[in-house]
Amino acid sequence: MNKNFFLILIGILLGVAAGAWTMRIYFDRTLVAWNPADRFLFQLTEDLQLTADQRAKVSDVLARQKDRMEDLRKQWSFEVVTLDRQGEDEIAGLLTAAQTDKFMRAHDQIHGRMDRFLWTTSAGPTAIAIAPSGK
Repeated sequence: MNKNFFLILIGILLGVAAGAWTMRIYFDRTLVAWNPADRFLFQLTEDLQLTADQRAKVSDVLARQKDRMEDLRKQWSFEVVTLDRQGEDEIAGLLTAAQTDKFMRAHDQIHGRMDRFLWTTSAGPTAIAIAPSGK
């Protein structure tokens, strides 16, 4: 019984290893690279028969484009958070103190308390609506 158990276990382990190795080869051959920009560059090189010089220049363009996209993403993220805070402050300005407290509790249940307390640079009503509980 012990010998059969170990043979089955070794068979399973060899099967898992062979499967992982096969999947790695498959992905390496089909995706060429895990980086989307590298995959795109490889596809362009294959489809358009780019020269080495063209490939280098296209690679530079893709790198600059990636940097610009990351900068825009950071800027957009900040603007969305700022807009969100402004909306919360405007709504809280229309409510009574008790309503503001309930509003921000509901906000915290949906978005999480840290989302708001990380952005408490202003003294708006939503920045101080409730204090964190000792949870």
